[in-house]
Amino acid sequence: MSSSDRPDPIAGIMEVTRQAESDLRREDRMLGRTLVIGKGYVASLVLIALLTVALLLPHSAGVMGLDVLFFTEAARSQETSLPSHVFVLLYAVGTIGFGAVMILTQKWWAAGIAWCATCVSAVYGVLAIWLRQSGRGVDPNFVGFGAPGIGMYLSEILLVLLAGTLAAVLWSRTPEQRQLEESARHGDGH
Repeated sequence: MSSSDRPDPIAGIMEVTRQAESDLRREDRMLGRTLVIGKGYVASLVLIALLTVALLLPHSAGVMGLDVLFFTEAARSQETSLPSHVFVLLYAVGTIGFGAVMILTQKWWAAGIAWCATCVSAVYGVLAIWLRQSGRGVDPNFVGFGAPGIGMYLSEILLVLLAGTLAAVLWSRTPEQRQLEESARHGDGH
């Protein structure tokens, strides 16, 4: 038997390694598509429901969160600022909307979008509260400019709590994912 007739041992090892890597990657992609249902997931559900209720609370004097969201006459008459509109719009569409998609589908991408919207919305919430607390609207001579309402403060607190909770949901791992990571680290193949 000549050396050209023998199978190449290195090529065999490379093929086995490639096959093991592709199996690990396929399994990892399959496991990574869905979220872990746990305490953080349930806490997210509760916080998203509370944020939805907060839209019905006073955003500022005589203006509810829904008024700000839908640009009603009540919001215009109180000279609701752009940061207030962005704050409410982002958390209504981004946090509540994609949070609901996350809850219904248990998909990682929906939780990621909800988390991003929550973080940005929380920043706009601080700005909106600060502008309302300054006591002046766009027109410094405007009389009756309302201070921030309970809904505005509650929404901001809930958003900060939800940002941490969604982060925990996003980075949690199932036991199967941990086992797969350990297998990949040791090169077991499975």
